[in-house]
Amino acid sequence: MKLDNYRLNWEVILKKEIDFLSKKYPDLDIKGSYSSVIELLNENKIRYRIIMHKNELVGYAYIMDSTDKSDRLYADIGFTSPKKITEDRLKEIFEWLTGIASKEKKKLMLNPIINGNETSEKYLTDSGFKTIVRKRMVMDLNDYKYNKLDEKYDISGIDDINMDLYSDAEYEAFKYTSDKFLFSNKREDRLQTVVNLFKGEYGEIIKEVTVIIKNKGRISGAVVSSRLGFDRAFIVSIFVKRAYRKTGMGKYLLFTALNRLKALSYHYVFLWVNAENFAKDFYLHYGFKYDDYPDEVIYYLPNGK
Repeated sequence: MKLDNYRLNWEVILKKEIDFLSKKYPDLDIKGSYSSVIELLNENKIRYRIIMHKNELVGYAYIMDSTDKSDRLYADIGFTSPKKITEDRLKEIFEWLTGIASKEKKKLMLNPIINGNETSEKYLTDSGFKTIVRKRMVMDLNDYKYNKLDEKYDISGIDDINMDLYSDAEYEAFKYTSDKFLFSNKREDRLQTVVNLFKGEYGEIIKEVTVIIKNKGRISGAVVSSRLGFDRAFIVSIFVKRAYRKTGMGKYLLFTALNRLKALSYHYVFLWVNAENFAKDFYLHYGFKYDDYPDEVIYYLPNGK
């Protein structure tokens, strides 16, 4: 039996999911991040569907608009036990979700299914979902030796940055890579994401370790860093436009960031990399290691599926 937007207690329904994710990511405020979602679900302001069997809840799903990317929807699916997963129940949920995404002509983004199993993984693949695995990397700057830099680039900092030009350059650098999914199809969304970035959405920006490279007045590459703690930093974004790859620009940006972070007495620097992106080998070569941190797994269904 299925029920749509029937009044339920979502704090109870999502408790096991929240507990599971809190143990998996002890450094994140998982419970806090769910509070507004639970409130909206309880008020029937988020679309959802539940699956019942003999008056027992066995599965649930909800779907909501992205807050900063108007070309996509985010969905969450869970089952009370892997044993409760059947193809019929998966079909029921996925036909509902994909129907909404198709009607609204948006990408459908999905977190790993709570209590998922081989049956649900196969169903995702067979349904056309693409899987992205992102890995966190870390470098211990205590072991890092300063690298000499060839000062041949026209560089500037954050104070004179043009957000529109930065946004366009970053998108241009990633749109032919496996990381394109991170960016909205709409320019105004991408610009707002950049504005939010520099306002500190991913931590306070470290001005001294944010470098823009220009060629004839146009941005060709950049590295942006933020503060995670008194001795920890995060490389939020590092990119080189396609035409300037294999010129040493990427290495220059990375070494500039690492040299400056070490000079500022940071001990650790982190970054995220797509497991399919060749950049992971670049970072490994220059001293980064895979961090002992859970991978970020994202499933998405492109528009029109």
